[in-house]
Amino acid sequence: MATKTITKKDEVKKYIDEILADYKLACVSREASLLGRREVLTGKAKFGIFGSGKELAQIALAKQFKEGDWRSGYYRDQTLMMAIGRLNVQQLYAALYAHPNMKFEKSSGGRQMGGHFMTPTIDENGKWLKLSESKNSSADISPTAGQMPRLLGLALASKIFRENKELHGYTEFSNKGNEVAFGTIGDASTSEGHFWETMNAATVLKVPMVMSVWDDGYGISVARKHQTAKDSISKALAGFQRENGGDGIEIFVVKGWDYPALIKTYAKAVKIAREEHVPVLVHVTEVTQPQGHSTSGSHERYKSEERMQFEQEFNCIEKFKEWILSFKYEGKNIATKNELEEIQNQAKKEVIQAKKEAWKAYQEELNADTDSIIPLVKTLAEVSPNGEAINALLNDLKTEMTAMVKHGVTIARAALRLTIGEDSSERNAVKDRLNEL
Repeated sequence: MATKTITKKDEVKKYIDEILADYKLACVSREASLLGRREVLTGKAKFGIFGSGKELAQIALAKQFKEGDWRSGYYRDQTLMMAIGRLNVQQLYAALYAHPNMKFEKSSGGRQMGGHFMTPTIDENGKWLKLSESKNSSADISPTAGQMPRLLGLALASKIFRENKELHGYTEFSNKGNEVAFGTIGDASTSEGHFWETMNAATVLKVPMVMSVWDDGYGISVARKHQTAKDSISKALAGFQRENGGDGIEIFVVKGWDYPALIKTYAKAVKIAREEHVPVLVHVTEVTQPQGHSTSGSHERYKSEERMQFEQEFNCIEKFKEWILSFKYEGKNIATKNELEEIQNQAKKEVIQAKKEAWKAYQEELNADTDSIIPLVKTLAEVSPNGEAINALLNDLKTEMTAMVKHGVTIARAALRLTIGEDSSERNAVKDRLNEL
């Protein structure tokens, strides 16, 4: 069978296609963030925190994320999870709505805050999955810098698998210690003790760890200069830098809007960690946070006009767009402005559709649970001497813009309290269904 010859033209086309695919992914993730904020502010979700502004760096990191590797990060990493194929937009929204079904919300079945990403380690029968053949993420936790000790453990596991040949047969867990543990953190959380202890221990233990700091200049409303030594985590950690091949870590500093520099930096950083088992810090600077910290506040209240202007000018997607429009091959642009706008419009349509599907799936299951108990409460109201008070509770449910399972449960519990001392099959039916829910 003849083998197709790969020409330079084929390679260039593949590279251009990859650039445009990266642009679309960045747009999809950004649109998901923007629309997600709206879902919270209109009452469909209780709280939202997203990864807008960090898209480009995470796409670059994902190119070096191989099967068997692990992530231990925090809630800004939605683009990374999308880029490694472990998250889609519908799943992101299922988490936002807290859909209590692992089929739709694969990280925690709605039990954790949105942005807490996890991939499974066992199947439905409790047997280990082949983790060496998948891209993995440990479950995020809420305490700031809480991901750091776990990151160290994951990196140390890879080192142990490499050095202990008796473990090489456990191929479901490791490919002879070829795995890298990727850590991510915001610049403010680098002030936590867990961060410093982990960086110190990783340096002493010489483990394959790549630590990325998304530096957007603020810890919620507190400017970086008020919480980080030398106003820079890479400068503060300069003493950890290895010299002349000695012990220590490697430190890279790269701007969060510079696509080609990010690609090159992560390629170098991960190569060092994977091959030499040397910890690496990638300090990603000039990152923006266009939506502020979360849906609970407004960054316009604490950022200066100059900073807000900077965030507009150095929006990583806009800078990426500028770079693409300046990229020429054989005298021609690889994409036009209209083509990029069409990619952005398509991304928006896809996000809207995925959001609708997530909401529909959530509502169908929620309504089924709510509808299973409310009719029982209505029947109880018909036979109870306290029926008027129970009906008043049911009328309150009609005013809820978005009825949730908890509303039905709350009403059922209140109805049971109102009918204490009554003995009827209708009351028992409410009680039994409540216990099931």
